[in-house]
Amino acid sequence: MRLQAALLARAVEYDRAFAARARARVLVFILVRPEDSDSVRVGEQIRLELGAIAQIGGLPHSEEIVPYGSARELAERIAKQAPAILYLSAGLGANVEPIARALEGLSILSVGVSASYVAKGAVLGFDAESGRPQLLVHLGQARRQQVEFRSEFLKLAKVSQ
Repeated sequence: MRLQAALLARAVEYDRAFAARARARVLVFILVRPEDSDSVRVGEQIRLELGAIAQIGGLPHSEEIVPYGSARELAERIAKQAPAILYLSAGLGANVEPIARALEGLSILSVGVSASYVAKGAVLGFDAESGRPQLLVHLGQARRQQVEFRSEFLKLAKVSQ
């Protein structure tokens, strides 16, 4: 979780739309399934790790644990509160596709706890290859969510459409 938090904090620096999305303070929603103890545990771990980072994208930040109800409810809450980042915790694999569809047109960076979430529609995810961390980017979903990564970042990541 510490490495994911550090990579996420660095990745946003390559998103041309991040400063406008975040405004003066970065709000991070950490989505969990409250009935899933692993989901809650992972959500709490990433909240603590992100909280230990001084700035995200050069800005102060706050994290909020958000219980998952439905994709529609989540999209409405995002439209109302305007978080810059949505972190998808463990246990949400079956929900990633409907969440991705609900986020289309909203300006938000969705980040999945695992590589499989990117294949289902999260914009950014993490994997390991030969023991080295790897960033994965779903470029099509990034466009649909108004995330504009610079080309130098995309050269470092494994990109899917």
